[in-house]
Amino acid sequence: MTGAVSDRRCKQIIFVATLLLYLGVGWWLQVKQGFIIGDALSRVQSAESVLYSRDPHLAAIGFIFTPLTALVQLPVIVLAPVWPELTAYALAGSVMSALFMAGTVIQIFSTGSDRGLPRGYSCAITALFALNPMIVFYGSNGMSEAPFLFFLVWSVRRLILWVVDDDVHHLVAAGGVAMGLAYLTRYDAVGTVAAAGLIVGVTTFMRARRAPRLRRAILDVLLVSLPGFMAFLGWAAASWLITGDAFAQFSSQYGNKAILEQSGGEPVASFGAGLSFAAVCITLLAPTLLPIAAWAGFLRWRRPHAAMLVVPLLMYGAVLAFQAYTYASGATFGFLRFYIVAIPFAATMALLAVPDGQFAKPKRPGRHAPAPSDTASTRPTRISYAAVALVLAAGIPVTVKGMTLPAYAPQEYALSTVLNPDPDDTSPRKAVERRIAATFSTERRVAEYLDALDLPESSVITDTVYGFAVVAASERPKTFVVPSDPDFTALLNNPSEGGIKYLLAVPPTGRGVSDALNQRYPTLYDTGADIATLELEIPNDGDSQPDWRLYRVTEPSAKGA
Repeated sequence: MTGAVSDRRCKQIIFVATLLLYLGVGWWLQVKQGFIIGDALSRVQSAESVLYSRDPHLAAIGFIFTPLTALVQLPVIVLAPVWPELTAYALAGSVMSALFMAGTVIQIFSTGSDRGLPRGYSCAITALFALNPMIVFYGSNGMSEAPFLFFLVWSVRRLILWVVDDDVHHLVAAGGVAMGLAYLTRYDAVGTVAAAGLIVGVTTFMRARRAPRLRRAILDVLLVSLPGFMAFLGWAAASWLITGDAFAQFSSQYGNKAILEQSGGEPVASFGAGLSFAAVCITLLAPTLLPIAAWAGFLRWRRPHAAMLVVPLLMYGAVLAFQAYTYASGATFGFLRFYIVAIPFAATMALLAVPDGQFAKPKRPGRHAPAPSDTASTRPTRISYAAVALVLAAGIPVTVKGMTLPAYAPQEYALSTVLNPDPDDTSPRKAVERRIAATFSTERRVAEYLDALDLPESSVITDTVYGFAVVAASERPKTFVVPSDPDFTALLNNPSEGGIKYLLAVPPTGRGVSDALNQRYPTLYDTGADIATLELEIPNDGDSQPDWRLYRVTEPSAKGA
């Protein structure tokens, strides 16, 4: 009992320490330095629309991203009227990602403590994971990586235990909770839901010595994979009923495929080149994964609980394979962060690459659970622990280097500008880095200008392709008419009669092609489309961000004259 209490206390300390670390980094990066990733700010604006738009409703969260990352921010967004930084600087997203990443750290620690590994070793591997620069960054920036890693690592941990003790509670946690929520966080979970079903189905079938073997295997597969499958169907159905598009991420004008076409990015040279790119990214994030996995396989070959290795290999491997395939086939972007799963993969293998201690007592051991005396493996040695930990640590400098390579880390390499500012450096690369670090500063100025006009509700119409940053930065979000509003199309078709005062326009190039204002009025940005006059032009300081034009809508009487 004392050990259990002590173990719980250790988890509490780790959780609080990492939570404060990630929150502090998020505050410093986003509020103090203004370094914000667009997808994180976009999710914050979607969550804000649920509560504070002209027509608050849950569907305002949108159907391009899966919903959980934005939904869990709602309790924090409630405070936005008294703490504007929560939306203007995506700090609500930082709170979300910090909580989930701190929870992921606990799951890594628990993967070792569940198997009775020495406390020092479990803490060492946990620290190497928690302080990995990619984990720190994505634990603090409000992106979806943190919640996805939490649900994935949680499911891997519970399935590892299930392979050993056959406790049905692990299947309920891994499948009934973690897998379903993982899909509502990232589409990547499709592969790992299938992998979990394969692991459980084959394991149950092989364990069952008598009929009905197949029926037992099917029941266990349904238990672990059905919630994820139902989440897939439920989200697609909700999207289709509300928007008419079941898979907006892939087919909408705002989805990944459309963004790739609009941005004019270089296509993948070949399928093989795409796979090579993915392999390099995985190597940059976990360069010592293969030797650690090989050692784990050697250690456990033909020994008790060797099947534990199959769980991380298939679960993490399915996510990495999904990302590699989608990039190689030209369906997604070449981002280093898409392969971040390699980091917990390596940490989990490091925890399996040492001899087991005494496993935690299961709540409901199954018929195939081993006797308590059989749960410990070979005698551990301090040298084996130190060697594995050092090999894992040796990969971190490679990750640091990888995060500075624009070709592989386009969303991370500009961190060097805020971590190591050099005002005397006038190189082209440094100029680009400064623009990336200044992304959305212009949009905050636009929001301040419009707020200062003291406009009534429904005065400014804009699409959230780019306008999400302006709406999120505004202290008066009801001023804006956005696509999630039911009357958006009607007001866009006749802005003067609808009381619209201003049109916030972006160039009809790149992603601006999909902007609803440009689609309705193709000449708006250049001429005002005979419905508005140019009032203000705002050059953008951010990288890959548009120069804004604010048009004043022509009054009906003036137009008639």
